[in-house]
Amino acid sequence: MSLHIEPNPLLDRLPPHLKQFIKPQNYDEYTPINQAVWRYVMRKNIASLSKVAHHSYLKGLEKTGISINKIPSMYGMNRILKEIGWAAVAVDGFIPPNAFMEFQAYNILVIASDIRQLENIEYTPAPDII
Repeated sequence: MSLHIEPNPLLDRLPPHLKQFIKPQNYDEYTPINQAVWRYVMRKNIASLSKVAHHSYLKGLEKTGISINKIPSMYGMNRILKEIGWAAVAVDGFIPPNAFMEFQAYNILVIASDIRQLENIEYTPAPDII
Protein backbone atom coordinates (compact mmCIF):
# COMPACT_ATOMS: atom_id res chain seq x y z
CA MET A 1 0.00 0.00 0.00
CA SER A 2 1.34 3.41 -0.96
CA LEU A 3 0.59 6.12 1.54
CA HIS A 4 0.80 9.78 0.58
CA ILE A 5 2.01 11.85 3.49
CA GLU A 6 2.39 15.61 3.14
CA PRO A 7 6.15 16.39 3.05
CA ASN A 8 7.37 17.34 6.48
CA PRO A 9 10.90 16.93 7.89
CA LEU A 10 9.46 15.57 11.16
CA LEU A 11 7.59 12.83 9.36
CA ASP A 12 10.60 12.02 7.21
CA ARG A 13 12.54 11.13 10.39
CA LEU A 14 10.01 8.54 11.55
CA PRO A 15 11.25 4.95 11.59
CA PRO A 16 9.29 2.38 9.55
CA HIS A 17 7.84 0.73 12.66
CA LEU A 18 5.99 4.00 13.42
CA LYS A 19 5.04 4.82 9.83
CA GLN A 20 3.05 1.58 9.71
CA PHE A 21 0.45 3.15 12.04
CA ILE A 22 -0.18 6.21 9.85
CA LYS A 23 -3.26 6.16 7.65
CA PRO A 24 -4.81 8.70 5.31
CA GLN A 25 -7.46 10.93 6.84
CA ASN A 26 -9.82 10.58 3.84
CA TYR A 27 -11.46 13.89 4.66
CA ASP A 28 -14.02 13.60 1.86
CA GLU A 29 -15.51 10.55 3.59
CA TYR A 30 -16.83 12.63 6.50
CA THR A 31 -20.60 12.90 6.10
CA PRO A 32 -22.83 15.87 6.93
CA ILE A 33 -23.85 13.94 10.07
CA ASN A 34 -20.17 13.56 11.04
CA GLN A 35 -19.75 17.32 10.63
CA ALA A 36 -22.86 17.96 12.75
CA VAL A 37 -21.53 15.64 15.49
CA TRP A 38 -18.24 17.59 15.43
CA ARG A 39 -20.06 20.94 15.77
CA TYR A 40 -22.28 19.71 18.62
CA VAL A 41 -19.45 18.20 20.67
CA MET A 42 -17.06 21.10 20.06
CA ARG A 43 -19.70 23.67 21.06
CA LYS A 44 -20.32 21.77 24.29
CA ASN A 45 -16.58 21.42 24.93
CA ILE A 46 -15.86 25.10 24.32
CA ALA A 47 -18.78 26.16 26.52
CA SER A 48 -17.49 23.97 29.33
CA LEU A 49 -13.80 24.81 28.86
CA SER A 50 -14.48 28.55 28.77
CA LYS A 51 -15.58 28.23 32.41
CA VAL A 52 -12.72 26.08 33.71
CA ALA A 53 -9.71 26.18 31.37
CA HIS A 54 -7.01 28.80 31.42
CA HIS A 55 -7.71 31.48 28.80
CA SER A 56 -4.50 30.56 26.98
CA TYR A 57 -5.94 27.12 26.20
CA LEU A 58 -8.81 28.55 24.16
CA LYS A 59 -6.48 31.02 22.45
CA GLY A 60 -4.13 28.16 21.62
CA LEU A 61 -6.99 26.13 20.20
CA GLU A 62 -7.85 29.02 17.88
CA LYS A 63 -4.23 29.27 16.73
CA THR A 64 -4.17 25.60 15.71
CA GLY A 65 -6.81 26.29 13.10
CA ILE A 66 -9.25 23.92 14.77
CA SER A 67 -12.69 25.32 14.11
CA ILE A 68 -15.92 24.62 15.92
CA ASN A 69 -17.65 24.62 12.55
CA LYS A 70 -15.93 21.74 10.74
CA ILE A 71 -13.73 18.71 11.32
CA PRO A 72 -10.11 19.81 10.91
CA SER A 73 -7.91 18.42 8.17
CA MET A 74 -4.48 17.06 9.04
CA TYR A 75 -3.08 19.11 6.17
CA GLY A 76 -4.45 22.35 7.64
CA MET A 77 -3.31 21.49 11.15
CA ASN A 78 0.17 20.59 9.93
CA ARG A 79 0.64 23.94 8.21
CA ILE A 80 0.17 25.58 11.61
CA LEU A 81 1.87 22.96 13.81
CA LYS A 82 4.96 23.13 11.60
CA GLU A 83 5.58 26.65 12.96
CA ILE A 84 6.14 25.24 16.46
CA GLY A 85 8.09 22.16 15.40
CA TRP A 86 5.26 19.65 15.58
CA ALA A 87 3.14 17.65 13.13
CA ALA A 88 -0.01 15.54 13.27
CA VAL A 89 -0.82 12.21 11.66
CA ALA A 90 -4.00 10.21 11.38
CA VAL A 91 -4.11 6.74 12.91
CA ASP A 92 -6.74 4.05 13.16
CA GLY A 93 -8.02 4.21 16.74
CA PHE A 94 -5.83 2.70 19.42
CA ILE A 95 -2.14 2.23 18.80
CA PRO A 96 0.23 0.56 21.27
CA PRO A 97 1.16 2.89 24.16
CA ASN A 98 4.87 2.61 23.42
CA ALA A 99 4.25 3.68 19.80
CA PHE A 100 2.10 6.60 21.00
CA MET A 101 4.90 7.78 23.29
CA GLU A 102 7.52 7.35 20.60
CA PHE A 103 5.48 9.49 18.20
CA GLN A 104 5.42 12.17 20.94
CA ALA A 105 9.22 11.93 21.24
CA TYR A 106 9.39 12.77 17.52
CA ASN A 107 7.03 15.77 18.08
CA ILE A 108 4.20 14.04 16.26
CA LEU A 109 0.61 14.15 17.51
CA VAL A 110 -1.32 11.01 16.67
CA ILE A 111 -5.00 11.64 16.08
CA ALA A 112 -7.64 9.03 15.38
CA SER A 113 -9.32 10.11 12.17
CA ASP A 114 -12.61 8.36 12.91
CA ILE A 115 -15.42 10.34 14.51
CA ARG A 116 -17.98 9.04 16.97
CA GLN A 117 -21.36 8.00 15.67
CA LEU A 118 -24.49 9.98 16.46
CA GLU A 119 -25.66 7.31 18.92
CA ASN A 120 -22.38 7.78 20.86
CA ILE A 121 -22.32 11.56 20.66
CA GLU A 122 -21.77 12.12 24.39
CA TYR A 123 -19.06 9.51 24.83
CA THR A 124 -17.28 6.90 22.77
CA PRO A 125 -14.97 4.27 24.22
CA ALA A 126 -12.88 4.29 21.04
CA PRO A 127 -10.50 7.15 20.25
CA ASP A 128 -11.85 9.62 17.72
CA ILE A 129 -10.83 12.93 16.19
CA ILE A 130 -12.66 14.88 18.89
